[in-house]
Amino acid sequence: MNKELKLVNKKLLFFPEDFDVKDIDLVKESYNKLLKMPLDTGEDIVRCLEKKSELSMLIGDHLAWLYIDMTCNSNDETKSEAYTTYYNAISSATEKIEFELKKAIYESKARYDLNGPSYTHLNKLLSNEINLFVEENILIRQQITEIENKYGNLYGSLTVNLDGEEKTFAQLNVYLKNNDRKIREQAWRLKMNKLNEHAEKFNEIFDAMKKLRIQEAKNAGFENYRDYMHQYKGRFAYTPDDLKEFHIAVEKAVIPYLKEIDTHRKQTLNLDSLRPWDVSVDLDGRKLNPFENTDELILKSINVLDKVDVEFAEQLLKMQNSQYLDLDNRKGKAPGGYNYPIGRVNSSFIFMNAVGLHDDVTTLLHESGHAMHAKESAHINIDKFKETPSEVAELASMSMELLTMDYWKEFYPNPDDFKKAKREQLEGTLSFLPWCMTVDAFQHWIYTNPNHSVEERNTEFSKLMDRFNTIVDWVGLEKEKANRWILQLHIFEVPFYYIEYAMSQLGALAIYKNYKENPKEAIRNYKEFLKAGYTVPVDKLYEIAGVNFSFTEEYIQELVNFVKKELESC
Repeated sequence: MNKELKLVNKKLLFFPEDFDVKDIDLVKESYNKLLKMPLDTGEDIVRCLEKKSELSMLIGDHLAWLYIDMTCNSNDETKSEAYTTYYNAISSATEKIEFELKKAIYESKARYDLNGPSYTHLNKLLSNEINLFVEENILIRQQITEIENKYGNLYGSLTVNLDGEEKTFAQLNVYLKNNDRKIREQAWRLKMNKLNEHAEKFNEIFDAMKKLRIQEAKNAGFENYRDYMHQYKGRFAYTPDDLKEFHIAVEKAVIPYLKEIDTHRKQTLNLDSLRPWDVSVDLDGRKLNPFENTDELILKSINVLDKVDVEFAEQLLKMQNSQYLDLDNRKGKAPGGYNYPIGRVNSSFIFMNAVGLHDDVTTLLHESGHAMHAKESAHINIDKFKETPSEVAELASMSMELLTMDYWKEFYPNPDDFKKAKREQLEGTLSFLPWCMTVDAFQHWIYTNPNHSVEERNTEFSKLMDRFNTIVDWVGLEKEKANRWILQLHIFEVPFYYIEYAMSQLGALAIYKNYKENPKEAIRNYKEFLKAGYTVPVDKLYEIAGVNFSFTEEYIQELVNFVKKELESC
C-alpha cells in the first residue's frame, strides 16, 4: 500500500476554482442564475440539478469546516459564532430560492422525460419537500440550531475531579471498567451528580427547542412534531405505528435473552443485585487494551480494513495523511463522534473522543463505514441521490463494525482478548436495542404530549427505563434514572434520529450473517449498496445489500438465534 496516498480536490464542472462561498451575495446571485436555466428537456433538468449540486457541495464543505472547527474547540465561542453566523446567513439567502428551483423542476413537464426508478424516486423526494416547505420555518430552524449549540457547549464543559485530576464525562467511562466496584460506583455517581446539578439548565434548553419544533410542525400543517418529522425524514417505507410494533418486538424477542446474559453477569460478579455501574466491567477481570495512542489506533484500523477490502484501507490512510481525523479526547472538545462528508475530496472528516477503550475501536470503524459510503457514492453528481437517510447511512457504518470483527486480532493478538472483544460486540448488537427503543418511544411520547411538565417528562422516561430494563437495579437512584435521557445527544440535536440505528443494526447482522456464509459475495453486495447512494428507496437499497428491510418479531428472533450461535464459539 502506498503510504504517501492523500486526498485530492476533484475538478469543478460549473464553478471557478476561486469561487468564494463566503460571499453571500455571490452565492445568492449564483442561485438566482440557476432559476433562469432552461428546463425544457430531461437533459436540461439533469444539467440544472448537477450545477445546483456542485454549488451546494461548495457551500456544504465550507459549513462542514466551520462545524468541525466549532466541535474541535467547543470552549471557543468565536468558533460557535462563526458557524452560526454563516449558517444563518446562507440559509436565509438560499433556502427560499432553492425551494423555488425545486418547484420549477417539479412543475416542468420535462421531468416526465426522465425515466427509470432513480428519477421516479427523485420525483417523490421533490414532491415531499415541496409539500413541507414553509418559509417561516427557515427562521425557526435557525433559532433551533443556536439553542442546540448551547447543549453541546454545556455538555462539553462538564468535568469532575477524580484521583486529583479533572476528568471529562468520556474519560470517566474508563473507570466503569475497573474491577474495584467502589471505584466504578464513585465514577458513576460523580458523573450523574454533575448531571443532576445541571439538569434544570438542560431542561430549559430542551423546552426552548421543543417549543420551536412544535411551532415548526404546526406551520407545516401537522398536529404534532412526531408526525411532521416522520414525513420530513421521508420515512415512506414504514409508519409510526410500525415503530410501536418494533418496540414490542424487541421486548418479546430480545429482552428475554438479555436477561439471561445479565443474570450470568450478576452471578459471575457474585453480586446481590446488578447496579448501573456494574454493566460495563469485564467479567473475567481483564480490561481490553487495544491501543496506546490514536496513531496506533489508526494504523491498526487501516490494517484491519485492508483484510476486508484494500480500497477501504487506502481511503482511511488518505484521510490520515490529509489530516482529516481528530480522534483524541480532550477538554474543550465537543462530546460524541461523527463522520462529516467533504464533497470536494470525495471523502469525510472523522471526529471522535478516544480514551483507549474497545469502544474507540468500534467507533472509528463505524465512522469509517460512513467514510467509505461517501467515497463509493462520489460518482453521483446529483446531491439528492447522496443525501442518504439514516436507515441507509447507519447500515453502511454498523455493517463495517461487524465485517471487520473477525480481523480484530490486529488489536488483540491474545486469543482470549480477541474472543472477549468479539463476544462484547455481538452481545452489544442486541443489548443496544432496548436502549434504542427507550429513546425512540420517549420522543414519541414527548411530541404527542407536547404540554407536559418537566416532572411528567422525567416520570415517563423512568417508566420506559423500567419497561425496557433487564435486571438492572435502580432502587435509590430514581433521580439519576429520570435524568439519564439528558446524556443522549440525539434527543437534543437530531430529534427522531435514533431508531434508524436499530433498523441498521438488524441489517448489519444480516450482512454479517451473509459474510460468514459467502464473504466475496457479501462484500460485493455491500459495495454495490454503498455505490447506490440514495438513488432508490430504502427497502430497495437493503435488497441491493443482500438483506431484508424488516423489524418484525419473527425476523428479529431469527437474528437473535444467529447471534446466540456465534456467541457459542467465543
